[in-house]
Amino acid sequence: MLNRKTLGSIVAIIALIGFGVSMGIFSARQNQDTLPPNIPGLLWPQGKALQAFSMDDQNDNEFDLNKLSDKWSFLFFGYTSCPDICPITMTILDQLYLKLGTNMANADVQMIFVSVDPIRDNGEKLKAYVSYFNKDFFGLGGSIEQIKSLTGQIGISFIYEQADSDGNYLIGHTSSIFLIDPQGQMRAIFSQPHLVDDILSRFLKIRTLIEKESAS
Repeated sequence: MLNRKTLGSIVAIIALIGFGVSMGIFSARQNQDTLPPNIPGLLWPQGKALQAFSMDDQNDNEFDLNKLSDKWSFLFFGYTSCPDICPITMTILDQLYLKLGTNMANADVQMIFVSVDPIRDNGEKLKAYVSYFNKDFFGLGGSIEQIKSLTGQIGISFIYEQADSDGNYLIGHTSSIFLIDPQGQMRAIFSQPHLVDDILSRFLKIRTLIEKESAS
């Protein structure tokens, strides 16, 4: 038979276990409430702020960090001589922009093509290239230092392959699309395969989430 002292110890232990379990449940619920929603591509729920950069747009005007303010910006990095990934992705961005425009959801959206080919992609070539896909799109270029002022902080890598006898060369580069919020913060990456309706759905969810958090 258990004496009073032993019984008291058992009761105390059970109480401590119960308290620990209840605290564990409370903590799990609290952590669950703070977890971001499972939206594919949303890599920075708290935002990763971009730092100052300076490039030239297709009209030879300066394009810097301030130009990202108050806009949701889709950034894609490539080059105008790209034979496959770039024209396909630019077509996707055009279709996305047009779909957003059906209900004026693109009023605060801008599509930006960033060239990583400073030798061949001057302002005139960039203007012709982006205008072919959509006249509202931006095309950014400049010196290698200007390009790296943006690619370096986003983590974009690009590799120049050996030129052929005619001086033509390919550039290995990322095929992802990057989403920057109206405060100039990186929010999401859309990797291949790029499906218009899929990107549209994810973007609208991300925008709703961020705008709701900003308003609270």
